[in-house]
Amino acid sequence: MKRKAEEVHALKREVLVAKVIPAIILFSLWLDGWFFPLILLPITYVFFVEKKSLGWLGFSRHEIRFSLGVGVIIALVLSVVYYPIFLYYLDIMKIGIVTIYSIFLDVAWYPIYEEVTYRSFLFSHFAEVDQSYLSSRNLIVNLFQSLLFLSVHKHHFSTPLVLLPVFFFGLVNGFLFLKTRNIYGCMASHSVVNGFALLLKYLSQVAL
Repeated sequence: MKRKAEEVHALKREVLVAKVIPAIILFSLWLDGWFFPLILLPITYVFFVEKKSLGWLGFSRHEIRFSLGVGVIIALVLSVVYYPIFLYYLDIMKIGIVTIYSIFLDVAWYPIYEEVTYRSFLFSHFAEVDQSYLSSRNLIVNLFQSLLFLSVHKHHFSTPLVLLPVFFFGLVNGFLFLKTRNIYGCMASHSVVNGFALLLKYLSQVAL
């Protein structure tokens, strides 16, 4: 009886550490992407509480060339898809000043924050990363994280066609992470796509 109680207690603790607390952390990350130190929350939790390396979150050299290569291809394809949509919403999309701070946010901060949140941390805790990226569970988790990723881009709700490449981007970056367990390619593709969008905005303003 005592042994069974210990097993139940150990199982509850495992669920708490591996699922419940990560879900709360994920919710916190989803709520606020502006508070820079918040990015330390998932990293310190994995490192100090779960006693796992950052490689478990995808910060490793494992398949890094493939990850980066596919990430660049994803960025190029999404940029081609995004360009005519940008032109369609030109009067809206060119609003806003491109500053050093906005470049930092879009090209550096958000690619790190959002890829760690929606691909690295979420998949590592809720997907079957040791299974095929096309397994039923992984497809469901990938769809879920893509919708979460889409929801934080509510500033595009006034330009609904933009939401299509945003959703697709989240989905394919999800497949990339599940395939490689490497986060660098996801970050690279995110940075390039955001940089291209900023470049289009800047050029449209200069051309006025």
